[in-house]
Amino acid sequence: MQIDDAYPGGERNGGKSGRGSKNKQAFVIAAQTDETLQRPKFAVIEPVRTFTNISNKVITDWSERRLMPETEVYSDGLGAFRRFADAGHAHTVLETAGRRAATEVNGARWVNIVLSNVKRSIGGAYHPFNQRKYARRCQGEATYRFNWRFKLRKLMPRLLTAMLLRGPCATKMLRQASNFLG
Repeated sequence: MQIDDAYPGGERNGGKSGRGSKNKQAFVIAAQTDETLQRPKFAVIEPVRTFTNISNKVITDWSERRLMPETEVYSDGLGAFRRFADAGHAHTVLETAGRRAATEVNGARWVNIVLSNVKRSIGGAYHPFNQRKYARRCQGEATYRFNWRFKLRKLMPRLLTAMLLRGPCATKMLRQASNFLG
């Protein structure tokens, strides 16, 4: 499993750019690959509140919910990701030179490609939107399409069934939904 932190979202008019932007949303992105780390199988993208010291519990809870026991995890040196080893996962910290070189390292390549494709997909379809408020829904849609990309014949019937079983949903209810799980 290749795991990284991500901060989708852009600068708001007159606002701060970079990680400190009020429109940035912290995410955990994980890409499951085959044993050779050459082909992605599935992806998970979930918003988290932060990647600071407070995030130790956030990462521990995420790994309990999303990772099978003893999963082999590849990540960068982010401090919060040390919790994977504490949870019993084989954790390999990838040493990179940073910037573009970090995306080419074996063990980090696919998580970065998936993230790039998802960000491009959302940017092309939705243009600017409030990341803190709606990011989970847009990321969820893009992840769903990625995970079902080789099962296209089943994708539409499954989606239609889900829509019919859900029924109508008021706009007010949609706008009240939290961006975070739990």
